[in-house]
Amino acid sequence: MGNPLTGAVLLVDDEPNNVHVLRDLLEEQWEVHAAYSGPEALGLLEEIRVDVVVADQRMPGMTGVELLEAVRQRHPDVAGIVLTGYADMQALESAINRAHAFRFLRKPWEAADILQALEQACAFVGQRRTIDRLVTLLARRSDELAASLSELQAQQQAMLHLERLGSIGRLSSGVAHDLRNVMVGLRAAEWELAQKELAPGLRQILEIGLNHIDNLLRTLQMLREYSRQGALEVRSDLCDPAAVVRDAVTLSRMDLTFRRRRVSAEVEPGLPVLRADRQKLVQVLLNLVRNALQASADDGEVVVRARLAGGQLELAVEDRGPGVSAELKARLFQPFVSGKGDEGLGMGLYMSRLIVDAHGGRIAAGDRPGGGARFEILLPLGSEVAAGAVHGGAG
Repeated sequence: MGNPLTGAVLLVDDEPNNVHVLRDLLEEQWEVHAAYSGPEALGLLEEIRVDVVVADQRMPGMTGVELLEAVRQRHPDVAGIVLTGYADMQALESAINRAHAFRFLRKPWEAADILQALEQACAFVGQRRTIDRLVTLLARRSDELAASLSELQAQQQAMLHLERLGSIGRLSSGVAHDLRNVMVGLRAAEWELAQKELAPGLRQILEIGLNHIDNLLRTLQMLREYSRQGALEVRSDLCDPAAVVRDAVTLSRMDLTFRRRRVSAEVEPGLPVLRADRQKLVQVLLNLVRNALQASADDGEVVVRARLAGGQLELAVEDRGPGVSAELKARLFQPFVSGKGDEGLGMGLYMSRLIVDAHGGRIAAGDRPGGGARFEILLPLGSEVAAGAVHGGAG
C-alpha cells in the first residue's frame, strides 16, 4: 500500500524567529514548511500535503485553535499541535473539543518534548491513513464481491433457464410428433367430408379445429427452435394488420370460454401494410386474446383494437377482469412467469415479447381505464424486419 506519511510538517507562527528555531530543530528529520498566519497556512495546505501542523495559539486574525479547527474540516487526516506561552485553560479546552488537537504544549518548550510530540503525531497519522485506506479498499472489494455474486446468480439463473428450455424442447418435440399423426388422420377426414354435403356450421368447426391444431404445431415448432438455438427465425412479408386481428379472433373461437364472452374487434380503416411475420404476429395476438378470455367473467367484454398511434401501429387487447398486479407486471414478460398461478408453463408472454422485439416493437401490460387489463403492442411502420435469428435473454 506504500508509506502513508509524507514526512512533511507545517510550522505556523506570526513570529519569524520562533519559526526559524523550530525549523533548525526539525529539518534533519522532516520536510519543514512555514507560514506566518492562519490564512496563509490554509492556502499552503491546498498546494502541499503534510502530516502535522504545529501552530502558535496567540496569532492575530486567527488563533492556533481556529486554524486547526479549519484544518480538521478540510484535511481530517492531518494532526495538529498547539503551542502557547500562556496557561490558558480555555484554549486547552478549545484545542481538545473544537480542533481535536493531538497535543497541547506550553512555551518555553523543550526540544525533546517537541520531537516526541511530532513522532507520536506522525505515528497517529500513519495509523489513521492506513486504516482509511484499508476501509476504502474493503469497501471497493465488497462492491466487487457483490457484483461478482450478482453475476454468479445471473449465470446460475441462465443455466437453469437453458436447462428448462431443453426440457421444454424435448417435450414439445414429442407432442408435435403425436399431433402430426393426428393431423394426418384429420386431413384425410377433411378430404372425405369435402366430397359430401355438410352443414356450413359443421364445416366451419372442422376448419377452425384444423387451423387451431396447425397453430399449435407452429407454436411447438417455435418452442423447439428456440430451445435448440436460443433464437427465433422471423420472416419479412407484406402483412395486413386487419388480417392479423381477424385471424387471431377467429382462432380464439376454439377457446372453451369464447362463447361465454363478448368479443369485438375495432380496426381503424386504411391501416398500412407491414413488413412482418404474419404467423408470429397472429400467435402473439391470439395469446393475448386467450389470456383476456380466461381473465374475464361470464358475459365479460374483450376488445381487440388496431390503430395508428404516434406513427406506429398499435395492437391492443383489453378486458374487464381483475387486472394485473404491480408485482406481476414487473416480471410478466420473463420466462416461466405465469399470471395463471400453477397453470401453464409461463412461456406465452415471454415468446410474445421475443416476437415483438424481433419486429423492432415493444409489448407492455397496463391498466384499462375503468378496470381490467390492457396489453399493448407497438410496431414501427415503414421498416423491414431483418429476416434471420433473433436472440432472447433470460430476463
